[in-house]
Amino acid sequence: MKTRGRGFEWALLGVLLSGLLPGTVPALDPYAGIEPYWMLLHEPSVLSDLKLTAGQRKAFINVTDELDLKFFPLRNLNAQQVHAGIDRLTEEAQRRLGEILQPAQGKRLQEIHWRKLGMAALLRNDVIQRLKLEESQTKQIERIIQETQAAVAELSQQAASAKDRDAIDKRYVALRTDEQKTILGLMKPEQQAAFRSLLGPDFDESRLGQPALKVPELIDTKDWINSEPLRLGEQRGKVVVVHFYAADCINCIRNYPWYREWHQRFKDKPVALIGIHTPETEAERDASAVRKKAADAKLEFPILIDGRNENWNAWGNSMWPSVYVIDKRGYLRFFWPGELKWQGNDGEKYMRERIEQLLLEPAA
Repeated sequence: MKTRGRGFEWALLGVLLSGLLPGTVPALDPYAGIEPYWMLLHEPSVLSDLKLTAGQRKAFINVTDELDLKFFPLRNLNAQQVHAGIDRLTEEAQRRLGEILQPAQGKRLQEIHWRKLGMAALLRNDVIQRLKLEESQTKQIERIIQETQAAVAELSQQAASAKDRDAIDKRYVALRTDEQKTILGLMKPEQQAAFRSLLGPDFDESRLGQPALKVPELIDTKDWINSEPLRLGEQRGKVVVVHFYAADCINCIRNYPWYREWHQRFKDKPVALIGIHTPETEAERDASAVRKKAADAKLEFPILIDGRNENWNAWGNSMWPSVYVIDKRGYLRFFWPGELKWQGNDGEKYMRERIEQLLLEPAA
């Protein structure tokens, strides 16, 4: 099983400056490391807060849908390539959305972005200038942020094998709370007031963490098991579960019982389960062997044989196995990289409940 760091997201500021009390701080985030502005564009609560007209919302979503297809292939590149690619997408999004949003809406989006950056916003040149932070202050703030980031990275490593997730989350909240209090203590009252003004009206950050990203269409390799060629665009109105696997991958094989259970459980519901077999080894490029092993494992749902890694690359997938849950409108809502029951985690229950959750949503 390929592994990938899961990390933590930057905390939202959420501080009541009058008493320097921390607000709600989010815990572990599977999108950690991705530019916050980019992810905010996919949050329903952000779009709601901007109070877009019907025309604006349609134009806004058209832009993000188009850019999402450029985002997915970035996901399995190296960190430098990912950051460079996200920077380009962010710049393009800012330029194009600037033509759609009214000035007040653009200002509000920036306020939410600063909130999402948390204390890291204080290291941005535009914020430094507006708050008139001194060089000595910025150096101390940078040191505190770096120390907290190192502690969070260590905590992230512990989270990979921790069974007591609540304890990990509580420690994370404590780290972020201490970071906030220490940094705010370095700032003059007028700088605190300016920072509060910069963040604008309150925003309920607990509503974040529900991004919806437009998924790429399947690339038809003309090689399917148990099905004629399928298109995701034809599955509208269904919850679609896509999983990437390799036939000889033991971690993938350990997920098979759950795929079979889901296929049976949801057979009378508007749910489509689609496997994508992308080879990890040369032996797995033998399509006839893949077919036999799928039959032997009683995998009876449609499987796309991705012999040249075309779908793997289009989706930017980076781990065998990986499970994606797509809503009735064709947007990625949840994903789980790795074994569903890895090291005591219950990804099967989590993802099954997400499927059931999306079944309750309207198709439109």
